[in-house]
Amino acid sequence: MSGSRDDSFQHVLDEAWRNDRAANDETAPPRRPRVGAGIPFGSPPGSGSKARFGLALDWTNELTDRLAPPPQPPPREAAGRSGDTPADIAAELGLGVGLTLDELAARWRDFIWRNHPDRQPLEAWERANARVAIANALYERARRELAKAR
Repeated sequence: MSGSRDDSFQHVLDEAWRNDRAANDETAPPRRPRVGAGIPFGSPPGSGSKARFGLALDWTNELTDRLAPPPQPPPREAAGRSGDTPADIAAELGLGVGLTLDELAARWRDFIWRNHPDRQPLEAWERANARVAIANALYERARRELAKAR
């Protein structure tokens, strides 16, 4: 199928060449039109890699102009389902329940992931920092107690 397409395309090119030759001077030797990708491979204007770098930048700017700006993430809201007291944070970590060391570590990592100051808006940074510090102290105490119980 592609062969018949190539033949018909070449036929159209030959016909266009003949029509062009009929309209212009007939004394020039016959030449077939060259089909290319439309990409200039010659030397860029100017000299050396500096000019090529400029052409590359023009091409990249062309691409970014066509692309839509990336979607912006929604504004982050402060985490913290409970209060800031050690008892509230201990309840959120689940320290009153008999946990294994692995369960305790998983809950602590989840708490830190949700409440870390770097993941909070600027206005909630101090509160998040205090909550994480309290959670770290409670986790260390609970971890030591579980290690002694072993």
